[in-house]
Amino acid sequence: MKKEFEELYSEVYDECINELKLVKSKLHKFLLIYILIMTILNLIIFIVVDTKSLVTISISISMLILLVLYSNGRKIYSQKYKNCVIGGLVKKYNGDLHFDSETGLAVIDYRMSNFDNTFKEYYSEDRIYGKLENETSIQLSEIATYDVRHYVDENNENKTEKTQTFRGLYGVVKLEKNPLITATIIGDSITKRYNKKRVEVDSSEFEKYYDCITDDKVRTMEIFTSDLIEKYIDIMNINKYLFEVKIENNMLYFRYKCGDVFEAPAFGMGLNKEFVRKYYKLIFYPLEIIEKTVENIYDFVDSKN
Repeated sequence: MKKEFEELYSEVYDECINELKLVKSKLHKFLLIYILIMTILNLIIFIVVDTKSLVTISISISMLILLVLYSNGRKIYSQKYKNCVIGGLVKKYNGDLHFDSETGLAVIDYRMSNFDNTFKEYYSEDRIYGKLENETSIQLSEIATYDVRHYVDENNENKTEKTQTFRGLYGVVKLEKNPLITATIIGDSITKRYNKKRVEVDSSEFEKYYDCITDDKVRTMEIFTSDLIEKYIDIMNINKYLFEVKIENNMLYFRYKCGDVFEAPAFGMGLNKEFVRKYYKLIFYPLEIIEKTVENIYDFVDSKN
């Protein structure tokens, strides 16, 4: 049985607090020792060397090294945070799901969905994979896509301009039962409102956020029942991020435009309840919708057999 957030948070906090404190303490001690050593060295240089420009250079190099060390320390802490906190949330929510901060989804997994194939660069990390409660396989991760433009400026110099086109969570589900339809729940737009394949859903609030495009309106509306439609509305009202889904026969794709996810905060431990709750919502609200969508698909297929 799935645990509620309060119980999950309490367990993850108790398991992670000492481990994260230890990592943070070691990193702080290392940086303080470095600062102390470089301060002494720079004082010696200031006293001994007549050329003051050397002192300026020495201080500048010391500061640059400090910035690099601080950045690397942040990466070490962030990795530990992800594995402990995010990994803990995932495993305690569903024992059949796993978290891997070092891998993501391959670009081919994203291209299969045809959500957007105009990007030039692709990046993915923080993969969640395993089985839903109905034993259906799922995998999702953070992805970012970029459009890259190369051009020559007015000074005849080669320039590169990179524009982020998507950043958020993306996932793939292989359905055990084929509904024999193609259907997409996508962000509302004026152009899609006049698409002949668009379904008019009996919810003005849903219509405010989404368009439903399908090659079989009857079958699609048997799957997207009123209670499922309500979940698509809820995720917009609660998290304020657009949630898109595409069903293509025995494959289901989804993406959630929620920006950068799962990083430790710049300051503090990142274990306060509201900060952890934010990541809980980003992971499990989409999973809840996907589980319900898959359940409805399977019920629909069974009803036709």
